[in-house]
Formats: sequence, structure tokens, C-alpha cells
Amino acid sequence: MEETEKRLVRELVAYLKGEGVDIKGARGIEGLGAPPPIANDGYGSARPHRADVVGFDPQKRRIVFGLVRPQRRSLDSEAALEEYNVFLDHNAGAGERASALYVIMPQDLLAEFTSIVTHYLHREYWHRVVAVGSTGGSPQS
Repeated sequence: MEETEKRLVRELVAYLKGEGVDIKGARGIEGLGAPPPIANDGYGSARPHRADVVGFDPQKRRIVFGLVRPQRRSLDSEAALEEYNVFLDHNAGAGERASALYVIMPQDLLAEFTSIVTHYLHREYWHRVVAVGSTGGSPQS
């Protein structure tokens, strides 16, 4: 894992903790296990996916997935779109307890990410996607 990705995972963990989320796993963070694979119910490759961070929001009683998007090209690749759908489809029928997806990226990618969400994802998922702007900045390549 690249240093930028590690920094973004750590930053997302800190952000989610600040939101009251109990972190259950995070990729590459010592002391936290790797997030479990989440079944893919038929998107793209149909392979399971692992989030970069996974936790539980005790207030809303739902699972929270976190993804790191360090560069523009990682926002809307086929693999990225498949990941968004897999994580948002998780517990989708659970109403307000349906899983949430937090995606951290450099600040200058936030508007573009919002556009991707509204263009490529089902409208009923939009309220469960939270874009987080990194405070650290990183190259956009």
C-alpha cells in the first residue's frame, strides 16, 4: 500500500471515530484486522470486495464502509463503481439501518465525486454516501 493510501486510511479512521463509529477493521493499520470480504450480489465481476475501513455506527445501528480514493482515476473506474454498488447494496433493504459508505479523497476531487455518485449510482443510495475531503492533500495523477 502506498504511503498516500496509508495516510488516507488513517485519516478516514480518525474521521469515522469522530463521527462516533466503532472501527472494526482497517487495511494496513496496526492493531486493527483487515475488513472482511463483502459478497457481491451480481455486479461486474461478481467477486466479493473488501473496504479499506469497516465499522459500526451504534447511534444509527448500521455498518459503515470506508474507501480511499487518492487520485482522480480511482473515482470512476469499473472496479470503483462495482465497489460502490457492492457496499451500498449491503443491507439495502434494512431502511435506515442500511450500510453507509464514506469515501475519502483529496478536497479538489469532491465535486467530481459528487457528480459521479449522482450519475452512476441508484438515487436511493445517494443519502448513504458521504464524501470526505482529505485535510492532507495529495497528488491527483
